[in-house]
Amino acid sequence: MYTADRQRNQPYLAHVSGPLFEQWYLLHHRMVRIVTNEHVVAQQVRSFLHYADLLGTYRYEHASQLPATMPEEVFWQAGQRLHRLVALTCYLFQTGLSEPFPPSVVPARTGEAQWEEISGVSGPRRARWKVGEQRFREYEAYPGVSSRICSVLDYDDLCATLYIEDVAACASWFTMRFVFYMVLGALLASNGYEVVHAGAIAHGEAGALIVGTPGSGKSTLVLSCLLSGMSLLADDVLFIAKDDGLVRLYAFPEDIGVRSGAVKLLDHYEGMQTLTKDERDKRYLAVQEHFRQQVIGSCPVRALFFVDAKNRAEQFRSEPISQAQAVSILVREYISHQRLQEDEIQEVFALFSDMAQQARAYRLWLTPDARENALQVRSLLAQEA
Repeated sequence: MYTADRQRNQPYLAHVSGPLFEQWYLLHHRMVRIVTNEHVVAQQVRSFLHYADLLGTYRYEHASQLPATMPEEVFWQAGQRLHRLVALTCYLFQTGLSEPFPPSVVPARTGEAQWEEISGVSGPRRARWKVGEQRFREYEAYPGVSSRICSVLDYDDLCATLYIEDVAACASWFTMRFVFYMVLGALLASNGYEVVHAGAIAHGEAGALIVGTPGSGKSTLVLSCLLSGMSLLADDVLFIAKDDGLVRLYAFPEDIGVRSGAVKLLDHYEGMQTLTKDERDKRYLAVQEHFRQQVIGSCPVRALFFVDAKNRAEQFRSEPISQAQAVSILVREYISHQRLQEDEIQEVFALFSDMAQQARAYRLWLTPDARENALQVRSLLAQEA
């Protein structure tokens, strides 16, 4: 039951001489296994997954020493918190200097692969293609940001591999946020969690999902709540799942994107004006630097806040909406036309319905006073704690 055949079948392991560094994390009731041949990458992962429980670290001098089972001490540490027994495995390999890139174990790019810009970062582009249940992404090199990187995601095996041409040439924020986090999120999404593009904050034991399209004020509201001392689950992407009878929000924190309008609203907070902006006049506030101690792993959802760029007022206003209205908005926002053809829509609809029964839903009218917005949101959440 605990055997990880992919530890033996991973095709690139035969090319790795060692040493190998292995980490076992407990993240959202799932075991996440990280294997890399670069110690600095293991350190980067540990820093990025600071909100997960690190249950064990191991070093092996050769790939043949990798065990075929989960270490017993790791299993006992996880205990009843581990809801599924198969680990989500992610390999992060620096490839050899003399070999081609991507390595020969990676199938050649197909005709569907077109180079495209990466949302949220200027510089390197990526190409995407698929073969069966495997998904591939190749990233261009860009000075000061990244070397060439290729990621392989296998949904059948719940395994991902990152091939990195030159770790030293890669900024850790790019490798972790735009490559590693993408495959980790996909693994979690295929293993029992529903991924949603939304913000989420918490006050005490009450969590709030903040739903809004780009430009609606969602990120500004999240940031305002954090600056007022509330807890962070996510700004842009997070997971929801029903555990022990409760629908919970599960953290997936990234750097918080701040548009120029938000900078003006929050200019009274230290450091806002010094944030570096990209070509879209968007700035990113580092969660690790500013809010590391405020990140929590999960929280029951007790409120649903819907924000819209059209809903603005001189005084903050919250309008309760019905469960049916809340579910309708969530379905419209998060279930694509492609998924309408699949059986899983029933599971997602049931999850949204359970969440709407458990949490009060509000449509918010935000004001130009970011502090006032945060105080009002905090007050609404306090009623649900």
